[in-house]
Amino acid sequence: MRYLNTVDVLPIVHRRLSEFIKGKDPSEDIFDKISASRLNEYLKESMEDLSAKVFRTYNASITLQQELNAG
Repeated sequence: MRYLNTVDVLPIVHRRLSEFIKGKDPSEDIFDKISASRLNEYLKESMEDLSAKVFRTYNASITLQQELNAG
């Protein structure tokens, strides 16, 4: 699922992101040097059952709970 959001960033962040997308087609991934499987391997070094999907679900759950508590 695509996530689209607009945020203000420091000039250095903008410059680095511009470097990442230089010469790429708009349909290409910005961070094409990392794959989900490589990320999952890295995460499993910290915790056996941790994966990108588990992390996203946990983060979304915590964020939703915080927003509900704030409301």
